[in-house]
Amino acid sequence: MTADARLGKATQRIIAKSDIVVSAASIWEMVLKSARGKLPLPQGAIDEQLQAQGFVLLPILPRHIEAVRSLTCAHPDPFDRLLIAQAQDEKLKFLTRDASILELGLPEVVKG
Repeated sequence: MTADARLGKATQRIIAKSDIVVSAASIWEMVLKSARGKLPLPQGAIDEQLQAQGFVLLPILPRHIEAVRSLTCAHPDPFDRLLIAQAQDEKLKFLTRDASILELGLPEVVKG
């Protein structure tokens, strides 16, 4: 994954020295996009790639959902709000290239 040309050098370094955690919310969003024809995603590809890349799956826990309530940011996307809440609750860094998330200026959000 660190050889992906879409990733900046700093992001590649972070990924190379970190455990990569993927939220079940991200997988859910990918499947929804695939069902609408917006993301090519063969059946079984997600689980296969998680295992092949050695990614850690982060389930959606009730406390993550509860943490969404206490977010002070006004970001409208429910998936993004859940990802932010998970990052805060689990004390993880959240790598993204989404300008609307980066603009929030949250300490756990890192430009990826």
